[in-house]
Amino acid sequence: MPNHQKKYRFALVSHSLEVVNIVRKYANPETDDLFTTIVGLDDAVTTARALIQEGYEVIIGHGGTGGMIAKSIGQPVVNIPISMLEIVTAILKADNVGSKIGVTSFATEREGFDIIRNVLKMNLQQIVFNSQQELEEGVVKAIDGGVTVIVGGGVSRKIAARHQARSVIIEPGRQIVREALSQARALAGARRREMEYHERLQTIFKIMDDGMICVDALGRLNFYNQTAESMLGMDLGPYQDQSVSALTDSLGLIDVLTSGAKKTDAIIKIQDNELVVNCLPILIDGRVSGAVSLLREGRTIQDIDRKLRERIYRRGFIARHTMADINAESPGMRTLIAKAKKFAQTEAAILICGETGTGKEFLSHALHHISRRKKAPFVAINCAALPEALLESELFGHEEGAFTGAKKGGKIGLFELANHGTIFLDEIGDISPRLQVRFLRVLENKEVMRVGGDKIVPVDVRVISSTHKDLRREVQAGRFRKDLYYRLAVLRLNIPPLRRRLQDIPVLLAPLLKRYKKPLSCITSAMFERIRSYHWPGNIRELNSVMESYLILLGSRGSDERLFLELFEEYGDPEGPSFRQPAMAKDATLFPDGSERGEENDSRTLAEQMEAHKRSLIRQTLHRCGNNKTLAAKKLGISTNTLWRALKRGQGLFA
Repeated sequence: MPNHQKKYRFALVSHSLEVVNIVRKYANPETDDLFTTIVGLDDAVTTARALIQEGYEVIIGHGGTGGMIAKSIGQPVVNIPISMLEIVTAILKADNVGSKIGVTSFATEREGFDIIRNVLKMNLQQIVFNSQQELEEGVVKAIDGGVTVIVGGGVSRKIAARHQARSVIIEPGRQIVREALSQARALAGARRREMEYHERLQTIFKIMDDGMICVDALGRLNFYNQTAESMLGMDLGPYQDQSVSALTDSLGLIDVLTSGAKKTDAIIKIQDNELVVNCLPILIDGRVSGAVSLLREGRTIQDIDRKLRERIYRRGFIARHTMADINAESPGMRTLIAKAKKFAQTEAAILICGETGTGKEFLSHALHHISRRKKAPFVAINCAALPEALLESELFGHEEGAFTGAKKGGKIGLFELANHGTIFLDEIGDISPRLQVRFLRVLENKEVMRVGGDKIVPVDVRVISSTHKDLRREVQAGRFRKDLYYRLAVLRLNIPPLRRRLQDIPVLLAPLLKRYKKPLSCITSAMFERIRSYHWPGNIRELNSVMESYLILLGSRGSDERLFLELFEEYGDPEGPSFRQPAMAKDATLFPDGSERGEENDSRTLAEQMEAHKRSLIRQTLHRCGNNKTLAAKKLGISTNTLWRALKRGQGLFA
């Protein structure tokens, strides 16, 4: 040990003078400052705790006394173990003074004791104890049963003496004592290095500009700096090593301790002082052993709030699906996947066409995931789900005061959030003509202007869009701009409906079967035949819905065709139009809205067809009534409010 390093301070808490003398014999006076004390079992733990408080670095124990200390305190305790050789040596000594021998054992019976008894051919009895009272009761019982010699520690010897029995101390061997002392030095050295490292960190943290608060795994305050006290406006000294639940909860430390996940860029207000807070878990061996909170003052809170919210918002925009997640065996889908992989490597806009439920958004995620922009945001929005004004605000953002209810400080739009990444515009065919013009400007000029703003914001965004409509017909009908269509459909991907890729059904069902831990055999050949005969207007989404209901209700049974057919009937009449019939060459169905659809080309559900018929009937009645909505409602036998709601759902189709 270097001259400048202090001796290790050890405290030996023992049950006998013999053990004390042996340990002292092998301790190194140049490195070890050894204090010794002899105690009873009931006093061992209390004495050890007091010695640690006095500054002793490691507690050394032996036998049951050491085991009890180690069990109660844990670190920093080194217990000198009792080897089988030491036990046998003590038993042989005891055999010279008595014929029936009792051997004490802390907590559990000694392993191999029966072997010793048989090999030595001696009358041996074990006395197991967990406390001094149990030890005394066990020794007395053994003596009453004829035991004449007690083999154990110093406490056992005292008990035996009080009851006129002889005793032999189990003494630790030289090698075991040396190993225990070596372990104690290593433990003390590690604790010193840890304390030195802790002191260095504290020195660094104290001079940091950021406030810092640390808690242990139980939420007790174990470190803070003056900067944190200043920011919080409170003296944290009285709370050292105590739980400050109200404070730690407001800082997010309790959430981090519970979840093990970091919490970044939160804004809190404490005593009129707004702070930006980052909380991180302290992980040791994969377990949360504490948490730390870093505090920064919000000098320009409005700008910080806006930037932080945008950053948190952006973090949610990630592609969750990959090409490997697309399950397909059919030639058409394999061709589509191969084409999609090539398209993904380009920067051109992609239009994904397909019926509802075929997986258009799923494919858009996969395209982004293998593109050059995969590390940038992926932003998705359903253009048909929002009214025009709200959709415009979401896509392009707005400035403060742009309209009634506009967010204070303004709001960034999705095109800006997707900068350097991908924006996915689902159901692009449903946007209004006015928004079509704004979309075209973004695609042509690579820039946006927020609602109510006067500044141009450049954006670098790759556009993927989707539609269940035939946009070429929409262009011909004048409902969709031709120039926008050609900008969006530089590259096209057409996802076939499920009825045209029936051989993919087993692989499509594989993830669902895996989730419910069911084999493919739970779907019988008759059930597969019924699945193949169904038209599947809702495509993959409808397939998963039907099959998930079946798997849930199936329970532990292997299969149940009756249950399956009952569920199937809820999704359509087996004899009705939802099931495929032989194709009709010329006998196409004429729908109430005037459109002709061959049965094979109509993917609408019964509810959608009924809604189309209702729209057609309302439009015809309005036309006959000269667009007088009150008169039309009277002729239809519905209230004016009901008519207005129907018109609103139709988004102007009845004008």
